[in-house]
Amino acid sequence: MLEISGLTRRFGAVTAIDDINLSIVAGVVLGVVGPSGSGKSTLLKLLAGLLAPSAGDAIVFGASLRSDGARARQLTGYMPAQAGVYPELSCAEYLRFFAECHGVPAAERKQVADDLLQLVDLYHRRNDVTDGLTPGMRQRLNLARAIVHDPSVLLLDEPVAGLDPRARADFGELIANLAGMGKIVLISAGALADVRDVCTNAVRLERGRVSQVLDVTDPTGPASVRHIVVKYLGDVSMADTLARAGHGVLNVRQLQASVPAEAQLTPLNQLKEMHVTFAGAYTDASELLRSLMHSGVQIVTFSESGDIRPA
Repeated sequence: MLEISGLTRRFGAVTAIDDINLSIVAGVVLGVVGPSGSGKSTLLKLLAGLLAPSAGDAIVFGASLRSDGARARQLTGYMPAQAGVYPELSCAEYLRFFAECHGVPAAERKQVADDLLQLVDLYHRRNDVTDGLTPGMRQRLNLARAIVHDPSVLLLDEPVAGLDPRARADFGELIANLAGMGKIVLISAGALADVRDVCTNAVRLERGRVSQVLDVTDPTGPASVRHIVVKYLGDVSMADTLARAGHGVLNVRQLQASVPAEAQLTPLNQLKEMHVTFAGAYTDASELLRSLMHSGVQIVTFSESGDIRPA
């Protein structure tokens, strides 16, 4: 899982990424769409470890960007929007070079390069110099470069920009195969139409914040992101698992309960607080509340942030 919690990046007085919270599980292809300047590239660079967060953190399959940055970077593969190639190298040489950069043992580099060229359907061009590739082929080669160290998370910055429809379809098929291997893929784009056929889920960024969750099957029907505060008694693990399984739930954050020093309460009878970032319909919120109550979790309040009412 990729857990993004309160991730923020400031450049002086400008906040490029503002308190982003997302939970993304293996096999998901998440489109990150928005206009120029919305923070898409900055978000991917933060997750790739190329920029340090001003606040918040991301946990990449158990590795924290802040406290275990080297491990987190090893678990991610990054493809920038303007990914160049070394024109004097053949495709195989290009991949072997990056395999060496990522610490792939010398005895394995040729096989890794050959396997990746097979995966991206460029094995027949393995001895051709990269400068002679079409734009679509070059994108596939750069995708192979991004996964040369077998990362768990792929970060692709506008990878289909400028590609013709056939090249987009080929690229989308590759992404689907990688997601089928259990990888998480984040793809940025200016509009949902650019990546709708590739993604399983999509969010819209505006001014550095997630403003909408987009329906990849119906781009005309986005849902606004809301924050639900749940105060409850009972088992934290059960409540957390049920909340994360709810339709429309983007992220769940458990807050430390405040217990008076004189109170003699068992852990189950202590008041807990859970914040749910949510983008489903009101019927989904109702179903979430129902599933929590039917599980034995004792709900004290369930409401949108800033508007606490008894459940």
